[in-house]
Amino acid sequence: MIAIPRRYTVSQVCGYVKGKSAIPMKTRTGGELIQDFLETYEIPFVFGNPGTTETTFLAAVAASKATYVLSLHESSAVGIAAGYALIAGKPSIVSLHTYPGLANGMFNMRNALMSGVPMLVIAGQQDSRFLIHNPVLGAPNTRLAETATKYAYEVTRTDDLAVALQRCYLQARLQPTGPVFLSIPMNFMLEQTEHTRFKKTRIVEDTVPCAIGEVAGALEAVPRGQLAIVADYAVGAAHGIEAISRIATGLGADLYAAPFHVQGTVDPLHPNFRGQLPPTTRKINETLGRYQTLLLIGEKVDSFTYDGLSALPSALQVIQIAPAANQLGFDFPCDMAVLGDIRATLDALATALGAPAEPTGTRTVDEAALDARYPASGERPTDALILGVLRRLDRATHIVTEGSSEDAIVQDMAVRLGFRNVHFSPRGGGLGWAMPLGVGIGLATGKPAVCFVGDGGSLFSIHALWTAAKYRIPSIFVCFVNNEYRLLKDLWCNAMGTTIETTRFVGLDFSDPNVDLQRIAEGFGARTERIQDLAGIGDVLARAISHPGPSFLILDREP
Repeated sequence: MIAIPRRYTVSQVCGYVKGKSAIPMKTRTGGELIQDFLETYEIPFVFGNPGTTETTFLAAVAASKATYVLSLHESSAVGIAAGYALIAGKPSIVSLHTYPGLANGMFNMRNALMSGVPMLVIAGQQDSRFLIHNPVLGAPNTRLAETATKYAYEVTRTDDLAVALQRCYLQARLQPTGPVFLSIPMNFMLEQTEHTRFKKTRIVEDTVPCAIGEVAGALEAVPRGQLAIVADYAVGAAHGIEAISRIATGLGADLYAAPFHVQGTVDPLHPNFRGQLPPTTRKINETLGRYQTLLLIGEKVDSFTYDGLSALPSALQVIQIAPAANQLGFDFPCDMAVLGDIRATLDALATALGAPAEPTGTRTVDEAALDARYPASGERPTDALILGVLRRLDRATHIVTEGSSEDAIVQDMAVRLGFRNVHFSPRGGGLGWAMPLGVGIGLATGKPAVCFVGDGGSLFSIHALWTAAKYRIPSIFVCFVNNEYRLLKDLWCNAMGTTIETTRFVGLDFSDPNVDLQRIAEGFGARTERIQDLAGIGDVLARAISHPGPSFLILDREP
């Protein structure tokens, strides 16, 4: 019989039983693995809204070097994490409460998935020894998460936790980047395992197609004035704006931003910039129908509504460059599918084309045209107040908009003024993205993003104000108040061929009583002011920019 030293655990004696030398293995609890994971990948924040099944996870985070950033609702936790990840360029970590908390965060997870925002979403699961009884808070987490993530997995034993964490974090970073979901039974945080290894993985992804010269030749063969370049969100994420400007200059191509592109993709002051493609399929078709060839950089030409025509004309030659194979030719057939890292491929393509090292020429801002388009007197005088706000901001400021009836106005003004860091309407379609996104951007940059949001849309995630106040995150919100879902009224009238004045609307007004957004915002810890005239905008913004936390600026819109 083999004598086993009493100081070793049962798991450490396996070497004796198999006739191997007795070298004790290092053991860690699941909670300690969480701490090791956060330290290995230098993760400074964990964003979340917890529940019963997350208490053991919270205890692990509390003993780590990471700061837990609390949100009052899961949608805000996900949105703030997405804003942070956009700037940090690496996955953020989100903790949600099993099935109900995951359900609350799903629409912003979907927005992040459609926008290529990397994050690792972790949810607690009931004690694994209890799941056989279908207990309260035990639910099919991964089945729910699959519709809003690129990969979802539930750990079934503590020995697999380290591999699962490593795998999921890496998958979030790999192209196409996006949210990944991991469900962890709460008892695993307290159990011991010998499987404790993490590696800090360096991803080598600066791939350029060997046949880049063939791509350059195909583009050079397009007659001048017959090439349109459309840049999707991947260009901004890869910091490829300068390279795409060089290519547009070298080829004399017209440059467009894809609809719902999430973040800045082009230089709006480039002389070849022709604006953002319209959001409806027929209008996109009419715009691109003027060209022989489309060079699409990124995932897709997205659209909002179908109105009788496919977005891409059938005769259009399409050359697509994307960082992930499953994005190439997925929505529309393409004549040339080019797989490669966006930044490296665009740089190589610019060199192959002999494009100038620096983009030449810059379009100047036509201030007089802006004043004429948005006069201080007329049907909508508060348009001039919106313009006044934007004019007083540094052009490097991050601008966020979301689904309000003022979206098109803000986007038009921001582009004409030359803002490059503009985050437009949520690509996944779910409201409640803009306000937390602005908070996350402010946390990452240390400077306030300016979020324009409607009063109706604000109510989906107004609790993001509390997180900004608690952690003193600089952030500015301009809220348009008209006590109605005006955008939906406009869409209703457009679909039914009626007018605002002659239509009886159902479910689109929230008046009698009006929603008191000023008191709500103050209740969440924001300082509030009203934007009432052009003369006072400078002082209002100065106070908001200097405030160490959220400022909620109300702009009452005309009916």
